[in-house]
Amino acid sequence: MKQDIHGHVVLNILIDSKEPLPRAQLEEKIESEFGSEVCFHTCSQQDLTLAELLDFLLSKKKIVATEEGLTANPERMCHH
Repeated sequence: MKQDIHGHVVLNILIDSKEPLPRAQLEEKIESEFGSEVCFHTCSQQDLTLAELLDFLLSKKKIVATEEGLTANPERMCHH
Protein backbone atom coordinates (compact mmCIF):
# COMPACT_ATOMS: atom_id res chain seq x y z
CA MET A 1 0.00 0.00 0.00
CA LYS A 2 1.30 3.42 -0.94
CA GLN A 3 2.10 5.89 1.78
CA ASP A 4 -0.44 8.73 1.70
CA ILE A 5 0.95 12.14 2.68
CA HIS A 6 -1.04 15.30 3.38
CA GLY A 7 -0.13 18.36 1.33
CA HIS A 8 0.62 20.22 4.56
CA VAL A 9 3.82 18.17 4.82
CA VAL A 10 5.04 19.69 1.55
CA LEU A 11 3.97 23.17 2.65
CA ASN A 12 5.84 22.72 5.93
CA ILE A 13 8.99 21.70 4.05
CA LEU A 14 8.78 24.99 2.16
CA ILE A 15 8.07 26.94 5.34
CA ASP A 16 11.05 25.34 7.09
CA SER A 17 13.29 26.24 4.17
CA LYS A 18 14.75 29.65 4.79
CA GLU A 19 14.72 30.44 1.06
CA PRO A 20 12.62 29.46 -1.97
CA LEU A 21 13.36 26.03 -3.42
CA PRO A 22 13.50 25.36 -7.15
CA ARG A 23 10.73 22.90 -8.04
CA ALA A 24 13.18 20.17 -9.08
CA GLN A 25 15.06 20.53 -5.78
CA LEU A 26 11.80 20.33 -3.80
CA GLU A 27 10.74 17.23 -5.75
CA GLU A 28 14.12 15.59 -5.07
CA LYS A 29 13.91 16.44 -1.38
CA ILE A 30 10.43 14.95 -1.05
CA GLU A 31 11.36 11.81 -3.00
CA SER A 32 14.50 11.28 -0.94
CA GLU A 33 12.52 11.67 2.29
CA PHE A 34 9.42 9.64 1.40
CA GLY A 35 10.40 7.55 -1.63
CA SER A 36 8.82 7.47 -5.05
CA GLU A 37 5.91 5.18 -4.14
CA VAL A 38 3.77 7.75 -2.34
CA CYS A 39 0.58 9.61 -3.06
CA PHE A 40 -0.64 12.90 -1.67
CA HIS A 41 -3.93 14.35 -0.52
CA THR A 42 -5.32 17.69 0.59
CA CYS A 43 -8.54 18.64 2.32
CA SER A 44 -10.36 18.46 -1.02
CA GLN A 45 -8.19 16.25 -3.28
CA GLN A 46 -7.17 12.59 -3.02
CA ASP A 47 -4.63 10.25 -4.65
CA LEU A 48 -2.43 12.95 -6.20
CA THR A 49 1.04 12.55 -7.64
CA LEU A 50 3.63 15.02 -6.42
CA ALA A 51 3.37 16.97 -9.69
CA GLU A 52 -0.43 17.12 -9.36
CA LEU A 53 -0.14 18.25 -5.73
CA LEU A 54 2.31 21.03 -6.58
CA ASP A 55 0.14 22.20 -9.49
CA PHE A 56 -2.92 22.19 -7.21
CA LEU A 57 -1.14 24.14 -4.45
CA LEU A 58 0.11 26.65 -7.02
CA SER A 59 -3.40 27.07 -8.45
CA LYS A 60 -4.75 27.77 -4.95
CA LYS A 61 -1.87 30.18 -4.27
CA LYS A 62 -0.80 28.11 -1.25
CA ILE A 63 2.57 27.92 -3.00
CA VAL A 64 3.99 30.88 -4.89
CA ALA A 65 6.50 30.57 -7.72
CA THR A 66 9.25 33.20 -7.84
CA GLU A 67 12.40 33.45 -9.92
CA GLU A 68 14.29 31.84 -7.04
CA GLY A 69 11.88 28.92 -6.67
CA LEU A 70 8.78 27.87 -4.78
CA THR A 71 7.78 29.25 -1.42
CA ALA A 72 4.79 28.58 0.83
CA ASN A 73 2.14 31.23 1.36
CA PRO A 74 1.10 30.71 5.02
CA GLU A 75 -1.76 33.19 4.68
CA ARG A 76 -3.50 30.80 2.25
CA MET A 77 -3.02 27.64 4.34
CA CYS A 78 -5.86 26.09 6.26
CA HIS A 79 -5.05 25.45 9.90
CA HIS A 80 -6.44 22.20 11.23
